[in-house]
Amino acid sequence: MKLTTHFRAIAVTICGLLLPVMLVAAETPLDESWLEDDSESRALQLNEGQLNFIASIHDPSILHSDTHLWITAESMQTGWVKMQQCYRHLDVVGRTDVMYAYREMKNLEVTRAEQIAQIRVKPHWVELEDVEKGAELCVQAEVRILQRLSDKTYGMQNGPYHRKFLDGYYPYHVSLTVHYPNAEMQLKRVEPKAQDGFYVTEKSGILYIDSWFEGELRIRIEFSEK
Repeated sequence: MKLTTHFRAIAVTICGLLLPVMLVAAETPLDESWLEDDSESRALQLNEGQLNFIASIHDPSILHSDTHLWITAESMQTGWVKMQQCYRHLDVVGRTDVMYAYREMKNLEVTRAEQIAQIRVKPHWVELEDVEKGAELCVQAEVRILQRLSDKTYGMQNGPYHRKFLDGYYPYHVSLTVHYPNAEMQLKRVEPKAQDGFYVTEKSGILYIDSWFEGELRIRIEFSEK
């Protein structure tokens, strides 16, 4: 994801020439070789953009993207997953686009908007005008993000998330909750590994990730059938 005054699968980047802010949410193909490598150096290589995890910052001005994904038994056959996503503390700007780079996406719609004068929904992006302080935007859609890696293994990748202005990366808060059918699949692996600034919590059928960082973050998740 990146936000930019531009943004991708929610992250943030600022592009002053065309769009002051651009949010992007995306998924990229999985390289199965990452499943066979447990090294910390490999995890760092996967997260380009000088990724640095930082301590939680209780600052209401920090961009926060909060995403929920619902995997169902049908998702295991089709790859389609329901997505709900909210962006909080958007930058004050005259015009910006929230863009999604998922290869397959459908039924994109805005479910909530505050402090945004005009909104136009396109097949893979949302155009915003006159974004004011305290603005929030929530959307929902269906995305084909779950990939079958083998007969009994599934994976998904989210990101890269980043918030960038000109040549510098700024603090970004990303929350990701994945709901999955606990009776049919189990969590096998999350990358990067849990650490300060990248917190991973799992309970029956729910995976919750909360991260504070600068740079670019890619999150890879693997499940296995029970």
